[in-house]
Amino acid sequence: MNSQFVIEESSIEDIQRGFSENRLTSRQLVEFYRRQFDFLNPRLQGVIEFNPDAGDEADQADSRMRSGTKIGDMDGIPVLLKDSINTKDKLKTTAGSYALFEAEVGGDATVVEKLREAGAVILGKASMSEWSQFRSGKVPSGWCARTGQGKNPYNESESPYGSSSGSAISVAANMAAVSLGTDTSGSIICPANNNSVVGFKPTVGLTSRAGIIPVSPRQDSVGPICRTVSDAVYVLDTIVGFDPRDRQATLEAAKFIPNGGYKQFLNKNGLAGKRLGVVRNPFSASYIPESIVRSDFEDHLKTLREKGAIVVDNMEIENVDLIMDWNACGSDTALLAEFKISINEYLRELPTSPVRSLSDIIAFNKKHYLLEKTNEYGQDLFELSELTNGIGKEEQAAIEMLAELSREGFEKLMKENELDATVSLGPRVAVVLGIGGYPGIIVPAGYEEDGTPFGICFGGLKWTEPKLIEVAYGFEQATKLRRPPF
Repeated sequence: MNSQFVIEESSIEDIQRGFSENRLTSRQLVEFYRRQFDFLNPRLQGVIEFNPDAGDEADQADSRMRSGTKIGDMDGIPVLLKDSINTKDKLKTTAGSYALFEAEVGGDATVVEKLREAGAVILGKASMSEWSQFRSGKVPSGWCARTGQGKNPYNESESPYGSSSGSAISVAANMAAVSLGTDTSGSIICPANNNSVVGFKPTVGLTSRAGIIPVSPRQDSVGPICRTVSDAVYVLDTIVGFDPRDRQATLEAAKFIPNGGYKQFLNKNGLAGKRLGVVRNPFSASYIPESIVRSDFEDHLKTLREKGAIVVDNMEIENVDLIMDWNACGSDTALLAEFKISINEYLRELPTSPVRSLSDIIAFNKKHYLLEKTNEYGQDLFELSELTNGIGKEEQAAIEMLAELSREGFEKLMKENELDATVSLGPRVAVVLGIGGYPGIIVPAGYEEDGTPFGICFGGLKWTEPKLIEVAYGFEQATKLRRPPF
């Protein structure tokens, strides 16, 4: 490797340039990330397992490049996967739990198939909040039995936040080039915010959920967590598309994938003419009025205007307080029932597994209470979910209520004000985006006095990823505020 090539913070475009100029190999990339893993992971716990075959996969990519048969932009790029994403290889897929430690999956998740077809190297499995933080309200963000507590690399006393925590920790700390996470109600947006990376949660159905440990088919989405908007878009382009294994959701979504993909929307002038609605309430309240965060946010709004955006301030989402109340809006009723149905279906389809149902997992956690810290953290959400009995009248009413809150809230705001995107400080708007299946992308926007990162989240109506990419990329290129933690 040419000494002038710096892998740390390098983008996919940088890496591919290094490949083409013979200044870098995929094998050297994997070896760099392995050294980073050995040095940083004992402290940060962002990765559960490093793929023992990653070097061999990299060698195959290097061979393709030497022979002139390179597949595309993702060829030779090491990708870290959240531990809820199936891989049919030497890696386990456990959602961070020992309950699935001896389980075997039947095949790769569809998004993994697409990554492999594009030549990507599967680097390993990222740690996560166990069972996507759906085991218990007491389980801390970033904790799972298999690794313990994941740490925020910018401020180890701060939460890594959200269940795709390891994916964000690892990319932020340069333990991986790019990563994949999953999002039900903020699990991509939240950790990206707290770890100063870009999190892109696509419209539900744009990416297949087949082969992924579920929470709710109505809300689950798979998306990239990366250091730059362009990297996130390169990954998104690779994983979108129709999948017969997730037919209903992906069939509709496939109609909206633009010819030529999403990279064409990486436009530095993408903010020009965009109509952006600033939603402050209640999201900005997470930061005290006198904080540097609030001051920086005002500066960022000026930047958006300077780059040609029409900024409409103080927009209000109708019934937003109700939406943010998990119990009152019906989210708990819907998700508890959906989780039991979908996790039981996932477990039944595994070729080999010591647990075949949610009740089996509950029993495992009781039996292995020291390993799973069951006495300390409990499993109240599991137990409430186990009490449900499918989608009955109460659950259907809750689902309909969530749909109405979305139509009369976020959608009405967007359509009546002819907005291209909403702008919010921090990640909490992810709850609103989650219940409606809407896309969102969060971009690093600065750091608090103690070094803790924060981001700005851009949200849009379903299938408006092209607009969100233009807005997010335009903002990122105008500010370039991300910095590595070390």
